[in-house]
Amino acid sequence: MRIALCIPAYGMVHAKWMQCVTDLIVYTLTCAKLERDGEAIDIEFSTFIVSSSNLCESRHRLAAEATMWGADYLLWLDADHVFPKEAFCRLWAKDKDIVGANYSRRCFPTAPTAAKLITDDRAKDHNNLVYTTKEKAEAGECEEVSHLGFGFCLMKADIFNRLQAHAEEQGKATMMPLFMFGLREDGMSPIGEDVFFFQKCRAAGVTVWCDHGVSEEVGHVHEFILFNAHAVQQEQEWLEMTKELPARLREAADEAEAA
Repeated sequence: MRIALCIPAYGMVHAKWMQCVTDLIVYTLTCAKLERDGEAIDIEFSTFIVSSSNLCESRHRLAAEATMWGADYLLWLDADHVFPKEAFCRLWAKDKDIVGANYSRRCFPTAPTAAKLITDDRAKDHNNLVYTTKEKAEAGECEEVSHLGFGFCLMKADIFNRLQAHAEEQGKATMMPLFMFGLREDGMSPIGEDVFFFQKCRAAGVTVWCDHGVSEEVGHVHEFILFNAHAVQQEQEWLEMTKELPARLREAADEAEAA
């Protein structure tokens, strides 16, 4: 089974993200034992990175390169997230057309990226955002949604064949474009390139799912400005951490000597 890691990266990537990617690959190849229908699954990863200031162009190129390589799955990774090393295996086990993580937007106040489409009279006043709660996460709930972010999202490569077939049924020569920024009916609220893509998927009968268990462990890296007031508030935490550090170092040294 071929897994394409699709990474749009404009500029430098976050170190913590790189650590998560490395841990995910190592864990999947050396520790995970994937099976389906009683048969063991061999995994082959390939990394695709496109660096462009045009996000839609990056995603189009990544999709093209991954499918030309012969990917069975595309794992979309935005380079400003953290996630557990088992995350790919957990999403793959759900066996969905598209399944991904819900995570907080990179702003204050923040909100989740996953949402459901509301088309009835409640649309004007109803909050259609999907929240990942502790209860949903602990239950391992996998919930169908209208769209979610591409920060950590797994999709089957054959959905592109279904998108093309649907386009032809509609009298169009091609499924393109797959990604595009736009505006809602009010002419002011933006529609992201991910929302545009998932709209096309739903029209073609491709379902989109949010794994709340994985979502609970996915973080969105955001810059935070630290003032002296924060140091004052966290004085006790700092003291506890600095007290623990020498003990941890001694413990590590003892383990190394024993080995």
